[in-house]
Amino acid sequence: MKYIDSHCHWADLRFPQTDEEVQSLMQRCLEKDIDFFLQGGVSPEEWLRQIELKKKYPENIGLCFGLHPYYVADHPAEECERALDELAQLLPQAMALGEAGLDFRPHILKESEGLQIEMFENQIALAKTFQKPMVLHVVQAHEKALQIFDIWGAPEKRGMLHAFSGSYETAMRFIDQGFLISVGGAVTYEKNKKLRDCVSRMPLEFLLLESDSPDQPPEGWNGPNEPVSIYSVAEEIGLIRNISPLEVLERNTQNFKRLFSP
Repeated sequence: MKYIDSHCHWADLRFPQTDEEVQSLMQRCLEKDIDFFLQGGVSPEEWLRQIELKKKYPENIGLCFGLHPYYVADHPAEECERALDELAQLLPQAMALGEAGLDFRPHILKESEGLQIEMFENQIALAKTFQKPMVLHVVQAHEKALQIFDIWGAPEKRGMLHAFSGSYETAMRFIDQGFLISVGGAVTYEKNKKLRDCVSRMPLEFLLLESDSPDQPPEGWNGPNEPVSIYSVAEEIGLIRNISPLEVLERNTQNFKRLFSP
């Protein structure tokens, strides 16, 4: 079976950028039977780099465009509105809308709470209009995000909560809304007890695996994170659930394909 990295950032400028470097990275992934990579969108400039990658690797790269909370927090409302218009133009060619959501950590938030909420609500509306699943980035704002979905309703295609590190109870509230829970390298750290408890108890049909590369490497990883690290994530989840890592990887592939089925 071929495996999927449900969330990563090949268009990130910290990732390999030359054709030779990207080809070498792709080869390392293919040798480990990882052959599809859903991107996480963060800004208009990054969306365009995704499109160029897709031209080079049409069978391997999944496009995903969104206005990341980081972008929203760092740009005035007028620029965010223009970016939202551009998103509406490009979204038909993407598999999903994201990353979209809320990040209320003090060093991110600054004075952007109102604008973050407005842009999140606008992107929910776009996901509904274009029938796209959403890739959610929610940090220290799960209650507000759930409140917004209670008011607006979730998109018909639902989506995934990426890089989840919260509790079982929080995960189940998103699962009750129809979202899948995507887990990365954080689960490999013993200190993340809430996440490890969540993974031990949540229904496997709602689990996805991601590298979030080049960020969030698993414990013991050296250098920038790469998609092959999902093997370390699968191994740790397998230990927690007392199942084989390959079963975890296969579940991820099955769940991902179900999420993106017509």
